[in-house]
Amino acid sequence: MTDYKIKIDNKGTGAGGSKTNETGLPYEHLTDLKDKYHVISKLTNGEKIKFMNHDCEYIKTSKSDFFKYMDKFIDKNIVKGHGCKQPDECYINEIGKIIFIIEKKFQQTGGSVCEKIQTCEFKTWQYTRTFPGWRIVYIYCLSDWFIKNCVAEIEYLNYKKLPIFWGNSLSYKEDVIKFITNYN
Repeated sequence: MTDYKIKIDNKGTGAGGSKTNETGLPYEHLTDLKDKYHVISKLTNGEKIKFMNHDCEYIKTSKSDFFKYMDKFIDKNIVKGHGCKQPDECYINEIGKIIFIIEKKFQQTGGSVCEKIQTCEFKTWQYTRTFPGWRIVYIYCLSDWFIKNCVAEIEYLNYKKLPIFWGNSLSYKEDVIKFITNYN
């Protein structure tokens, strides 16, 4: 199903836990779309960008910059939900009022990560309440470990029509950009 393999030596029982930064951060960098867009301008908490061969402008943020950039749109009465604090990668279409949140999960051995990909509906609901008037599009970028080890979870995500992209695919970046730029 994927076009190439990535192997990160984590010297232990698997990714996650205390090894999250050692294993997850290289995967986040590998799957970052930064080589597929032009920066129009630098912002205090993000960048205004255009994907190559596309006209629509987006605000690209990640981690804590997302909430800082979106501060003027936050409903301050909504308590932040666990796991809804720092998106791995985020593209904001201000004209269409659409927020594309890309959550990246890398795994190569067993662990509790299968449960984490079950939370996208809660997170979408929570972000929708936090940013009233905005559409939230929650996207998963998963390593191919999930294909064989999270069969029921992947089946559920497909059933709910929640987008999944395989970070190890050679066409990953083009596929995500096509999804974002063609989203209505």
